[in-house]
Amino acid sequence: MLLFLTCSLLAQPQADYPALKQRLQRGNSAEARAGYEQLAKEPRPSVAVFVGLAAVRRAEGDYSGALEALDAGLKLFASEPSLLAHRSDLFYFLGKWDEASQDAEAAIKKQDANFLARWTRARILRDRGDLAAADKEVRWFVKSYTDASNADKELTDPEQLLLVGQAGTENARWNQKPQQFSFILNEVYKDALKYDADCWQAEALAGRLLFEKHNRADALTAFDQALKINPRAVEALVGKGVVALEILDSVTAGRMADQALKVNPKHPAALRLKADVLSAEGDLAGAERLLTAARLINPRDERTLARLAGINQIARKPAMAAAITKEVESFCTKPGVFFLELAEALALRKQYPAAIEAYRKAAAVRPDLSSPRAGLGLLYMQLGREPEAQVELEAAFKADPFHVRVSNALRVLKHLEGYTTTETPHFVIRFDPKTDEVLAAWLADYLEEQHAEFAKLYGAVPPGKTLVEVLATREMFSGRVTSLPGLPGAAQGASTGPLIAIPSPHSDGKPKLYNWGVVARHELTHAFNLTQTGYLVPIWLTEGLAVRAERTNRFDAHAGLLRDRLAAGTAFDLDSIAQGYHNFANPPDVMLAYYQGLLYVEYIIKTYGEEAISKLLAAYQKGLDTAAALRIACAVQKDEFEKGYRDFLREFVKSGPRREKPMTFAELEMTYKKSPDDADVAARLAEEYLRRGKPTEAKKLAEQVLLKEAGHPGAALVKARLLQREKDQSGARAVLEVAGKANPENLRVLSALGRLHLELKQTEEAIAVFEAIRKLGSAETEVLETLERLYLAANKVEPLAQLWSELASRTPDELAYRLKLAQHHRDAERHNLAEKWAREALFVDVLNVEARAILLAALHAQNKSAEAEAIEKRYE
Repeated sequence: MLLFLTCSLLAQPQADYPALKQRLQRGNSAEARAGYEQLAKEPRPSVAVFVGLAAVRRAEGDYSGALEALDAGLKLFASEPSLLAHRSDLFYFLGKWDEASQDAEAAIKKQDANFLARWTRARILRDRGDLAAADKEVRWFVKSYTDASNADKELTDPEQLLLVGQAGTENARWNQKPQQFSFILNEVYKDALKYDADCWQAEALAGRLLFEKHNRADALTAFDQALKINPRAVEALVGKGVVALEILDSVTAGRMADQALKVNPKHPAALRLKADVLSAEGDLAGAERLLTAARLINPRDERTLARLAGINQIARKPAMAAAITKEVESFCTKPGVFFLELAEALALRKQYPAAIEAYRKAAAVRPDLSSPRAGLGLLYMQLGREPEAQVELEAAFKADPFHVRVSNALRVLKHLEGYTTTETPHFVIRFDPKTDEVLAAWLADYLEEQHAEFAKLYGAVPPGKTLVEVLATREMFSGRVTSLPGLPGAAQGASTGPLIAIPSPHSDGKPKLYNWGVVARHELTHAFNLTQTGYLVPIWLTEGLAVRAERTNRFDAHAGLLRDRLAAGTAFDLDSIAQGYHNFANPPDVMLAYYQGLLYVEYIIKTYGEEAISKLLAAYQKGLDTAAALRIACAVQKDEFEKGYRDFLREFVKSGPRREKPMTFAELEMTYKKSPDDADVAARLAEEYLRRGKPTEAKKLAEQVLLKEAGHPGAALVKARLLQREKDQSGARAVLEVAGKANPENLRVLSALGRLHLELKQTEEAIAVFEAIRKLGSAETEVLETLERLYLAANKVEPLAQLWSELASRTPDELAYRLKLAQHHRDAERHNLAEKWAREALFVDVLNVEARAILLAALHAQNKSAEAEAIEKRYE
């Protein structure tokens, strides 16, 4: 959207038009509107008043008001080219092409070099599908800029420079002149800023062009620069949101959309961004409502219509999708943008066959565009169809070598040329023979074992052979998964259904060990769930099943997070959990989403039986939403299901510490004055006194509470700390023991008592307390590690082995516990358990010499010599 006022209109001596323009450019639309409205009341306002007032109203989403302002100006200044051009631009924005064309032609007739009117003409021709005529028009801009430069009369009007940049970008796309992109960024848009330091539009357009090439870092810098000038610049806010959405940060994307819609609640791009966020989180109905609103503003915007068609296609409403497509084809003979945007929307929702078809249609009707072939090539990469990807990506790169994702994908393909392939009945495994030959041999057998198990569990198998690639470097792993760098280091695998990608445990020449067996089970679960449901399984279900398939307890460490969020009312439900998976800017949200997804699965199985999972998957395969799927699979309404799940969670975390409402010191003192007999408040205030260095007040309050309620946990903790300060350890112990007997499930009291026993070197007593915490099922890993040290010091071998097993389950990537258990069972001649834990150790470090030796010895001891020999051959 263009908000500039031409310089010729601003040279009015009777009013400070530059100041009003600057207010608008810096986001102060209220003052700008007031100023223009005041000027409009004059007997004969200037043309600039009506153009400026329309710009303000348009920036706020008052499009009818903007049109009224321009109409009023044209009543006074009939056939004024500037007013006609701005009205044509507004009509185009609203999808009223006939009116836009009429005004543009009238303006050009009056003023042949009217840049804005010519840009409207070019866009209408482009959007109708008359590319030859549109190309002629955009070349006019390039020629005008070049002619002016050659005549030493460089363009200095920022509005004209912005239009030259946009037209030049189209010319570069259509005629495969990628070198022009750099010129537009570094010359044209920079000149616009040189001649007007408040020209935030130049930065916003630069950011949009950079992001088109997937240069995220520079795009974000440009958008931020635009927002420094105008914090309310909708186009820049939307741009930042789109970047956030690409890196799976839907929370930031949603926040940017909300900020943009607060400025202009009727901005189609902001509405589309918010719809994209909702769609990514599975709220197709909410996305459709927003897109319908955007469609009412501009019924001919192919980007909006493509998303609506995509939603209908995903929701298994092909007739509706076809009707939208037919509508687009009625006003555009070459709807390449529509099919491109449709393909992107479908690909994001993993509707791969339909996305491929849409990409192909886009490329067929608009062969001048590189984006459809780039998108198709990148999608083929996701699907493991690398030979086809190579063809499309090379063509796209030739047309546009500045496309970062295309360039990165080609680098990955080049890297993969040195890989070796091994095949099994259900998998094709590719790996670097220099680093991962042994791992590939283990993977081949292990994946087949898991495939057989999952086939029985789910009653379906992925079609064809699943491609599994072990990437030798983290850079190549990130490039293979997203065609971009920067995949979070915690990511240890990815699955698109037909493809599973994992980083080598020896990536970049340095051991970065992780449990590849756990990752294989997790990602294979996705391969089954995605393909059997036609990629319609919601993220909470497939991730919950995948975490369950890991057979670990790695999320036990996050029980406290779940407990706190549940108490605060901020735990996820089925409507919000997808947001958590996509909120990489907030790691606790991601962890909680994975944990709750697992617990949703556990709750379903416990309450409705294992068969309910298969029924749910079948319901999603039919395209049903979650409410309908739950009715069919579990015979329960969604709200009733959520209530039962909440009760399940409360029972699950009930042994943990109670979350108290946060209060400031002043609030605590006031509450205590109002309720001096409230033991909990008094104890909290005593603890706050102690924290603030007021031991006398703390002691007085704590003793008052303990006189009324012996063993009160909060007061006992304060009294014990005071006694410890006085070196009265036995007195502190006595206070805590009384509190522990009164509150046998209070983790704070038990932890304090356990630590005190440690200080007093009372090993047996400390073990007893820490075991009590462990039995509550809420022990932090630190508690278990403390127990490990105590058992080691006391030489308690069997309890130590049980503890190692629990620690191994919590820390799937930890080699030491698995190796210790393998050694322990080997020494005790429990050969079956020695075999189990030696295998577990090799799942973390397939090259570990000791784990291999223990495994081979255990196999021979169980008369499994043939299997032992087969494993030995893997290392030859």
